[in-house]
Amino acid sequence: MTDFYSLSSALQGEVMTDIASGFFGARKAIDDERELFEYIESDIRLAEQRALNICAQLQALLITRDNVKELLQLLDVPTDFLHRVEETDPWLSMELPFAFTAEGRYKKCVVETYERMHNAFGFFLHGVPYRKNTPEKFGKTTGYYRYMQWCDDLNSRIEKVNRDHSPTDVLSVVRGMDVDKIAKQRTVGTVNSEVGCVPGDDMCLLLLPREELAEMELPELPALDENLPKGNVVAAVIKRYAADVYQRERENVASVLHILKKN
Repeated sequence: MTDFYSLSSALQGEVMTDIASGFFGARKAIDDERELFEYIESDIRLAEQRALNICAQLQALLITRDNVKELLQLLDVPTDFLHRVEETDPWLSMELPFAFTAEGRYKKCVVETYERMHNAFGFFLHGVPYRKNTPEKFGKTTGYYRYMQWCDDLNSRIEKVNRDHSPTDVLSVVRGMDVDKIAKQRTVGTVNSEVGCVPGDDMCLLLLPREELAEMELPELPALDENLPKGNVVAAVIKRYAADVYQRERENVASVLHILKKN
């Protein structure tokens, strides 16, 4: 079989062109998609922060993080994410709802804030539909679940490009066309840096940081009208818990309601 370094110069040039097209073309396609992936990441992280900010507002209403944790546990919601909620009191951007009693106003505040938190978590996890000026009239923003699936798909393709277009293999072929270099390598019986050793995996495309992105995950929140396994409606559970907090934290709740009234 004729090897590369015995090919004619013209044929070597054609082979080099094919190698370069395959190698750089595959990498360019991945680089372009990776750029878009990283651009969308800013939108995902913004949606995550908005969801956590509304959770911080719920925490301000319920006075302590432990109270938020207890409420979520009553709703069968995982609470591992709560350490990511800022400790500082947020600006409560809502109007004080009408009710005949302070307790009634407080319960409405908690329910309304939970509903906004439910919507924000849903936006983050699933994205939302939007109108498009195309024949396909509606699209959907990229939510966390879809984003992570994209991450897995793109990483699979990166692994395939690294496997099918290995820098080591490509450079080995290129080196194989250099007759003088091959002669030197054959003389010493090995490949060394002085005659041009083949680079290793440091030239491969890097995988996306899936584990880092996975840390953004937030739990699914049940809707206000959803029935829990024990037969309780979510809204009723929240109202009962808010009433309990009101009885235990009257002074602190009064301070929160005063802030809302001023805003």
